[in-house]
Amino acid sequence: MPSTPESRARVFAALSDPTRLRILELLADEEELCGSQIALRAGISMALLSHHWNVLADAGVVQKVRRGQKQFCSLNRDALEEAFERLWPRRALRSMLKPA
Repeated sequence: MPSTPESRARVFAALSDPTRLRILELLADEEELCGSQIALRAGISMALLSHHWNVLADAGVVQKVRRGQKQFCSLNRDALEEAFERLWPRRALRSMLKPA
């Protein structure tokens, strides 16, 4: 589904908070993490993580799945790429990286 200006704005708004950006950076380094792992590594409470997690999920940049008593989170790289693609198309990036 093509992104809209509104969906891209939600992604960029979600990225504008340092704590949420830190959460995404943690997830970029791992396949997935459970909530308690994220909270511990980010140095935040579970309550604060819940708030940030919901903002990120609403923007579509993370995916949450429950397994038993734990909820796991992973980065949705496709959603991030789609948001940035409109501003910096991959074809433009490729042309800039080609040797002269």
